[in-house]
Amino acid sequence: MSIVLSNPLGPKWTPGEHGSAPAGGSGVTASHAVGLTIVEVAALPGQAEALRAALKAAFGMELGAGTPAESAENAVCTGPGQYLLTGHDVAAVKAAVGDLALAVDQSSGRVRVTVSGPAVADLLAKTCPLNLAQWPVGAAHASHFLHIACAYFRRGEDSFDLYVGRSFAQSFGEWLLHASAEFGLSVG
Repeated sequence: MSIVLSNPLGPKWTPGEHGSAPAGGSGVTASHAVGLTIVEVAALPGQAEALRAALKAAFGMELGAGTPAESAENAVCTGPGQYLLTGHDVAAVKAAVGDLALAVDQSSGRVRVTVSGPAVADLLAKTCPLNLAQWPVGAAHASHFLHIACAYFRRGEDSFDLYVGRSFAQSFGEWLLHASAEFGLSVG
């Protein structure tokens, strides 16, 4: 069950246009997922392959060898045998993984922000230590953002999902509003 709390990105994070959009419109669009179920799953020692098989059987997820570059839309790999599963019932995930993995509901502990648009790579390059330009669509990686732990998932050519801890979400949201001012930011 997901509990919707106040806007985790802070009081300044309001729908509409922010910053100085160029003539063609905002260079970055951002939104955060409200009420999204997020379950963190970590395989127990020696169980990574069995975990991938269990997730495939239960949810149809085609996950690779557990590398960050092998994620699926609703399963972001954050390390070998470690995933953030989104949009799945917590009890169903726990039942599917059984004694193969630990499964913890992170729905109120993490926030997913989707950023997209023609300027998104330039925006993220301001503080992301990873070269996102080299990533294929579907790639994921756990790293940091402003010294805040962050999981990245490349949803599309110009679209990324960023997962940050809820306690850091307001700092993240304020940075995003400030850093995207030159590109124009449309908050949905």
